[in-house]
Amino acid sequence: DVRFYCSTTKHKRIIHFKTSNQHVRWVAVSGSHGELNSATNWNTGWTALSNHSAYLPAATTYTSNYGAFANTPFQGNNVVWYIGSFESHCDGYGWADNSTHQVWVRLPGPTRAPSSSPTSPTTTPTASPTSPTTFPTAAPTSKSTSPTINTPTTCSEYMYLGHTTSGVFTISARAGSGLPDRTVYCDMEE
Repeated sequence: DVRFYCSTTKHKRIIHFKTSNQHVRWVAVSGSHGELNSATNWNTGWTALSNHSAYLPAATTYTSNYGAFANTPFQGNNVVWYIGSFESHCDGYGWADNSTHQVWVRLPGPTRAPSSSPTSPTTTPTASPTSPTTFPTAAPTSKSTSPTINTPTTCSEYMYLGHTTSGVFTISARAGSGLPDRTVYCDMEE
């Protein structure tokens, strides 16, 4: 699920909803729309949560395929949601929209192999029902194709690294993007 919350000083409406739409999840995790964004990704299949009083996402009639959350991922007639570097909008339109936005993403937990399954210590992580995933301990060879993980770029990478408690984590921006690292809340519960 992806959960959206925002409020603004411009009006009293609050956006507070969740959706399981796969495209919305992709945008939240990857930061990219590709060319698949459509109004139906936003205006159908969503669930209003407590205090939701906004027109969006139900009023969504237009979307953008560029900029992910920073370029009007969903909007209707005179109501917009986006997070920008100079301005942000929460079910409003025009300048001076002083708003607070929160986006949560619930990701599935890591796949864990049964503890009784045979594994090679250099290729496959194993787990027991009562312990976290154990990762290979053998030194990589020069032919190793295992990725090197610096600061994780998603909550699921933190889960893969064994973090099982929800909390605030630093997420690294994509290499070469010029974007700063971000502090996000990762919900690690399944």
